[in-house]
Amino acid sequence: MKNIFKTLKNSSDLFIIAEAGSNWKRGTYREDLAQAKKLIKTASICGADAIKFQTYDANVYVQHAGKSNYLSKKGLNKSVNDLFNEFSMPYRMLPKLKHYCQQFNIEFMSTPFSVNDVHAIDKFVNIHKLASFEINHIPMLHALAKTKKPIIISTGASTLDEISFALKTIKKFNHNQICLLQCTSKYPASIESLNLSVIPSLKNKYKIPVGLSDHSLDPLIAPLTAVGFGANIIEKHFTLDKSLDGPDHYFSLDPTELEIMISALRKSFKSKGNIMKQIHNDEKELRKFAHRSIQAIKSIEVGDKFILGHNIAILRPGNRKRGMEPRFLQKIINKKSKSKINTGDGILLTDV
Repeated sequence: MKNIFKTLKNSSDLFIIAEAGSNWKRGTYREDLAQAKKLIKTASICGADAIKFQTYDANVYVQHAGKSNYLSKKGLNKSVNDLFNEFSMPYRMLPKLKHYCQQFNIEFMSTPFSVNDVHAIDKFVNIHKLASFEINHIPMLHALAKTKKPIIISTGASTLDEISFALKTIKKFNHNQICLLQCTSKYPASIESLNLSVIPSLKNKYKIPVGLSDHSLDPLIAPLTAVGFGANIIEKHFTLDKSLDGPDHYFSLDPTELEIMISALRKSFKSKGNIMKQIHNDEKELRKFAHRSIQAIKSIEVGDKFILGHNIAILRPGNRKRGMEPRFLQKIINKKSKSKINTGDGILLTDV
């Protein structure tokens, strides 16, 4: 398992979370557990570092909270209380999922929605995740801070003041292992709403790792762009079948898309390199072969003057003896040669 905060603090790695959300729900407890295990196995095979579930009960909302417009449009014409009750994960499932994740060498995570959830989850996770709409949940911020485990905070629909308050609240407990995720709280989120340019701004402001929790439909555009902006955590919903009933399936990636995304992200992250412009080892052979240098275009005898276009030129040397850089041309023009130089060989300062 990766030491998430150590690697992310040094921006030396990319941490990919496959968000299962409520996509484990199928019917009976036995069916639910089997589906959750399939999701774990799939996420591991696709190359994710972690799989994340959600642990909550129906008490997240006030009683008679009504229906969500966006879910109603998707045919989920139930009250949000009924939906949260239907898709709540029983605590007794947590140790089983943790054990199964260990078998497939993938980090187990689950987002809590109450202080009781934090206590239930804590013994099974190495990393905590705070959902966007819990960023002002002060008792839960306290509970998470007391665990002393890394906390990843989604910032959907949040202001800088709210983010700063959450960070300050957690840090009061001498807790500094915190990461932020840029997030747009819309399901699905349009590409135009993602505001990925804020990622480097958040990194510069808070001096902590920042990533992306992506709710857009495309498997590549936002995650790859986010990595380009400096993200080193990517979270993305996935499902085994987009046609299944439930609030998260329709905007989630299928296994093929998840695998494509993870493969592309790993390669994209490797391509970033570092901030130093330098000659890479892979370039050295062609640089020596094709980078122009000062070469003799006819045989030069001792005492001959070096004259551009007459006996020297700026050419690619290939496998011949390489001459000096063209920027030193004025150091040899009209100077006499103290060496015999064969046609094609390079001119060095020691020949002048």
